[in-house]
Amino acid sequence: MATLEDWTKAHRSWVDDFVLSLRSAGATSEEIADRLSAVHAQCDDVDRFPEDEYGDAESYVRSLGFEPKSTEKRGILHIALPVVVQVLLLLVGSYAIRDWITGTDLVVNMGTLICWIVLVALVGVTTATTAWGSTAIYNAWVFGIVFGIAIVMGVAGAVLSRADLPMVFSGTPVLLAVVAILGVLAIAVTSTLRLKRSTSPLVLAVFWVIPLFMAIDAGFTALNA
Repeated sequence: MATLEDWTKAHRSWVDDFVLSLRSAGATSEEIADRLSAVHAQCDDVDRFPEDEYGDAESYVRSLGFEPKSTEKRGILHIALPVVVQVLLLLVGSYAIRDWITGTDLVVNMGTLICWIVLVALVGVTTATTAWGSTAIYNAWVFGIVFGIAIVMGVAGAVLSRADLPMVFSGTPVLLAVVAILGVLAIAVTSTLRLKRSTSPLVLAVFWVIPLFMAIDAGFTALNA
């Protein structure tokens, strides 16, 4: 039998919708914990996914007698969150990939480094707190502020890379390029697998736009090198 923590991680999307629907309907923390434990126990007993056993999380919450607020925005954020992280990886890694292809050194100055530190801190804290069960990032305002700042930092880092500022690193771009590529692909694969039961293939294709763009950009760079 999987622990509640492991089960929650394995079914993060459905659990988030379930918990947030209960919260928006005014359920107490104790009620949410009890309801979630009951769902976990039932799914474990019949060896089924919560999507298969209970259907849509919000609809199931309504069947329990609660009246949750609309989850339309949260559904959009489930799609937008991984895509925004992909964009951030693209902003950080795109010119490292180009330098790798052309055989030139990656040069990082003080301005770019500071922007990257802020960006990584924002994304790292958000990812960690979400993995530990926080649902704050699914609030549209929190999402907009956090990733708005992160994107600004990513763009600023790219712009400042051309500025005449003290250099802090000059060397092979391979590590950063590989991290960016693997990160973007990992997000595309995991997001597709996580949402394939509840999302149309057309929407899932959104997760592959950034990997496709990176591949095309790398191809053009190689042809012009």
